[in-house]
Amino acid sequence: MALHPSNIVFALLIASHYAVAAFTYRLPSSDHSRPFLNTERSAKTWTARERDAILGRDGEYFKLDRMRGKISFGSSSRIQTPLDGAGETSIQRWLENDEQIAMSIWDPKLIKEIEPKVYRMKLMTLMFVTIQLSPHVDVKMWTDEKGYFNLESVAFDPNIQILPGVGVSAESLGILIDVVGELYPSKDGTGVDGKIGFVTSGELPPPMRLLPEPVLKSSLSTINRTITNFAISSFQKGARTKFRQFLQTERATVEGS
Repeated sequence: MALHPSNIVFALLIASHYAVAAFTYRLPSSDHSRPFLNTERSAKTWTARERDAILGRDGEYFKLDRMRGKISFGSSSRIQTPLDGAGETSIQRWLENDEQIAMSIWDPKLIKEIEPKVYRMKLMTLMFVTIQLSPHVDVKMWTDEKGYFNLESVAFDPNIQILPGVGVSAESLGILIDVVGELYPSKDGTGVDGKIGFVTSGELPPPMRLLPEPVLKSSLSTINRTITNFAISSFQKGARTKFRQFLQTERATVEGS
């Protein structure tokens, strides 16, 4: 999917969902078999406060520090998905299988397990006039002692390509991405509820700092909606399919025993 905002040459984007960890951007590694991590620190360890800051929001987020050239944006959305044949105990059993949930959250063609409980989620390629991004995010997924399914970004690669003749380097954008989420059985036991949120931050090159704030907000709002709608629709479609397969497998196991 390609987006072409006509009034802005801008490349702060996610992923996602999307999404994604707070690591300083570096050039993409040639070794894509491992998570793309900042070489100066290990994978991000999230605190409850950091998770709550993102999951506690409702809707779109935008913050601009024009003097310092800092910008951040994102979105937090609720997920409510009824599941056919669901009961609270069957949902809890399903949520314990991180691989099943991972393949439900994202398009199966755009996600793969790269190490135990860590999955690489690819985002659609986005084009911003002269800047192309094909990001991926490495996300840890697990079920906690409460039976909640959690996800937290641990690494990312914005995979930026700057077209020739543009006076902005990929490094100068300083992109940082955070994604968190949680899923749990709905109160009535007929489906899953939860929330997913992402924040993308970066540096605005000096020429872009002169752009009017409404132009920036409008363009970033388009990105937020594109990513959020893709993430929610992918999960709702995938969750119904995977949960139905899960129930069928359980029934076949019981009948065959």
